[in-house]
Amino acid sequence: MSQTGQPTTEKQKNLKIDQKIGLQMETLIPKMQAFADSYDLAGVREKSPFRNVLNVARESGSGVEVTKNYIRYQLGRSGANRMWSDTARRDESFAVALVKEIEALGKDAEDIVKKVDEDPNKDADKDQIQQVHLRLMQLYLGNLARYQAFLANERGNN
Repeated sequence: MSQTGQPTTEKQKNLKIDQKIGLQMETLIPKMQAFADSYDLAGVREKSPFRNVLNVARESGSGVEVTKNYIRYQLGRSGANRMWSDTARRDESFAVALVKEIEALGKDAEDIVKKVDEDPNKDADKDQIQQVHLRLMQLYLGNLARYQAFLANERGNN
């Protein structure tokens, strides 16, 4: 029940979820920037690797698993951008670490859905969690692409 005693409509619930996602991005973006800074993304001059991942993440019928699989494919294929296999100052490749970052967004998605749910004793809606996870991933990847473009531009100006 909402504060007025009326059940929350689906539209109201979706609005609350959107608001929570926006607030969560304020925390995720600095973490994403720190993650990106631990790899040599400034050295990646072309934008197509990120544009391609974003296209996969935003395709109709796509999802988190499809996007993770595409990233893994990039690591395994010959002729792929070296960015995917770069380990820079880390123990694992950028592709493997990015997949882990995407997987970690699942916990954020679950937390968001639970915060919006009116019955804390009820199991969270798995479909809703998947949708929020997908949206968080899309926003994360979009912001990562923009941050990489910034890093590449800064490196080019130095």
